[in-house]
Amino acid sequence: MRDHKKMYGIYLRASFLIAIGLIIAFLLTLPYAEPEPYKLKQEVVGIINEISMEIDKQIEPIDNTVRPKPQPAVIAGQNPDDGATTIDPTDYGENIIPTAPIGPDIEVIPYYKVEVKPQPISMPSPVYPPLAAKAGIEGKVVVKMLVDIDGGVIAVEVIKSSGNPMLDDSAIAAAKQSKFTPAKQRDKLVRVWVVRQIEFKLADG
Repeated sequence: MRDHKKMYGIYLRASFLIAIGLIIAFLLTLPYAEPEPYKLKQEVVGIINEISMEIDKQIEPIDNTVRPKPQPAVIAGQNPDDGATTIDPTDYGENIIPTAPIGPDIEVIPYYKVEVKPQPISMPSPVYPPLAAKAGIEGKVVVKMLVDIDGGVIAVEVIKSSGNPMLDDSAIAAAKQSKFTPAKQRDKLVRVWVVRQIEFKLADG
């Protein structure tokens, strides 16, 4: 006759091993799913540019019906000329920006007083900073540009920050490359401030 008290430990260990074996057998019957390597979600980046000019709202109403078409983003490393957009002369909505004379010889005229207003010729697309795009950072920057007598931009100031210095710097860099037709007052070339709004927005999906 067996001593069940002595066999208890053996029975316990055997039961444990059998249970482990059943668990292993069950796991082996499950279908094998090969893990896929992590892939960074690629966002299609788009930048929307809007042009507006200074104007006295009491003298002339704002025209918000015409806006430049959205421009594709220029990814870092691409030729900046690829993102440049040539814009045909047209009328744009306008906002008042106070100005002050700069330089002793060339006068800065408020936009609403200028007889021959500057028209955008080339508006290069800003570069969406890769770190900002990867982090999902979006924002809108409003800058004012001082258009010189040759149509080039000689000064840029941020009048409404996006809240992110990377986006602000990119907007400033693009604004400096903008080109306009010269402004004239009484057949004299003058300088004038114009406003450009740039929105950095990641495409959905």
